[in-house]
Amino acid sequence: GHFCDYVQRYIKQDPNFGETAAEREFNFSRGGYQIYTTIDLDMQAAGNEATRNNVPAVMDGIDVGSASSSVQVKTGRVLTMVQNKPFSNIPEVLESDPGYSAINYNTDYDLGGSGGFQVGSTFKAVTLAEWIKSGHSVRDVVNVNSRTVPFDTIRASCMPDGVYGFGSWDFTNDNEGTRGNQTVLTAMAKSINGGLVSMQQKMDLCDTFDTAKKLGIHRAANQTNEELPTYGTQELSMVPSNVYGGIDEIAPITMASAYAAFAGDGTVCTPVPIDLITGPGGEEVPFTGSTCTEGVSPEVAAGVAYALQYTVDNPIGLAGHARSAYGVPHLAKTGTTDFVRDNWTVGASTEVATATWVGNAGPVQLWDGTRDRVSTQGFGGLMYADTYIWPAIMNTADAKYGGAEFPEAPESATQQTIVAVPDVTGKSFDEAVSMLIQLGFNVSEGAVVDSSIPSGQIASSDPGAGASVPRGTGVTIFRSNGAATPVPDGLVGSTGNAAKSALNGAGFDSVEFACEAGGKTDPKKQRVVAVAPESGSDALPSNTVTLTLSCGKR
Repeated sequence: GHFCDYVQRYIKQDPNFGETAAEREFNFSRGGYQIYTTIDLDMQAAGNEATRNNVPAVMDGIDVGSASSSVQVKTGRVLTMVQNKPFSNIPEVLESDPGYSAINYNTDYDLGGSGGFQVGSTFKAVTLAEWIKSGHSVRDVVNVNSRTVPFDTIRASCMPDGVYGFGSWDFTNDNEGTRGNQTVLTAMAKSINGGLVSMQQKMDLCDTFDTAKKLGIHRAANQTNEELPTYGTQELSMVPSNVYGGIDEIAPITMASAYAAFAGDGTVCTPVPIDLITGPGGEEVPFTGSTCTEGVSPEVAAGVAYALQYTVDNPIGLAGHARSAYGVPHLAKTGTTDFVRDNWTVGASTEVATATWVGNAGPVQLWDGTRDRVSTQGFGGLMYADTYIWPAIMNTADAKYGGAEFPEAPESATQQTIVAVPDVTGKSFDEAVSMLIQLGFNVSEGAVVDSSIPSGQIASSDPGAGASVPRGTGVTIFRSNGAATPVPDGLVGSTGNAAKSALNGAGFDSVEFACEAGGKTDPKKQRVVAVAPESGSDALPSNTVTLTLSCGKR
């Protein structure tokens, strides 16, 4: 029902059938057309059955919805269009039975009436695509922690001052069990928000959303918030939280088409539900077919596919349910929005891409009289329904169409680059940060430490200078308070008294003697065999320096 309605709307918006809406309506109704659609009845049946088994048409306390769209990779042919509510556009039916709907949850508003749904972490794949496109590797290391991020660390060349803004914002991870420095591969597999924020801090926000646009990703309906710069358009919201949280409402068919590009050498095709139209005499009738363009390069697509297949195949990944029952390689990413209002699985083989959404079709009245969307957690497995529907559709596709290995990703996208930590001792804080960032390190400021380096300059780093670590590793730098003094050199081998005199001259007034192996000290004659703290190290003048003497030896 919804697919047939989609086909009709598609034709009625096609200028091939008339210059005006009235003319197109007339030609559609009276043209005597035979319309051959792209729908795969086997996949459609599998999707319908899985949806019926996991998401009812009606549930108390939630306006429940589910939608799944499948497209053929590199053609845009729509193979599946499934949702939990059967189609009806008869007013009496819609008024009497909430189990029916005329709204198509799979499509944009102008092709079915839905405003789309927030896509959650499935948008992370777009940020990953820009990461690889800008020369980074999935094995680079990033800080994945929840934290407060200054807006001016988010570069945005298309915005005033070249940054997203000023001030800061706090974000958290759903998965707080994995912290610190992790590879991008791990951040994607475990869907850790902090990793994506760190990635975006090394890129241009405008470039990330330009990549999304080239992949055909857009809002399902015009933005209705008058306070936003995208008001009245289907453009995405260019905000930092979108790079990991997918806050825009997008149609499932749009997400399926974008992921088809990751599985198909970067080629993104506009969805098309029609293979052929013939007239009364059997003649072919022209219609608007799919338009295919390069969303990302084949190399970038292969890098994204590598990471998203890891998310499916590796035990740490959250998309293990997307493994094929037939051994066909799959890539996939899950997504969950705030308060678990929406749940997604989007993925593909080299032949078919599918997006499945389960969540709130709309708000319901709450106990306090307000209306809002609710969490799917309290509705008997609803939050996991996508993990059953998506595999049912894709396993049917695998049995019918098969699928090849994804193209090999370039080394630049998968290798781990080892970098030596530079010596930033004695540098100003800003100089040290600049040096480290240019080499790809994440930089954080540690405590002020006792050091003989002039106050305010960098005393040390962790890892230290010369350490070989993966690109992107976090380096903590420590400023000096300038309060320490170097312990003099040349103390070992001199007599105890001579060493003490040298220490006193350097500002160390507290000097103690100890024997190397028992006995009595005689600093006038005995020679120094060890110094603590060691010569060359920094110590406060108030610290005690211990000189170990060779007692009993001259």
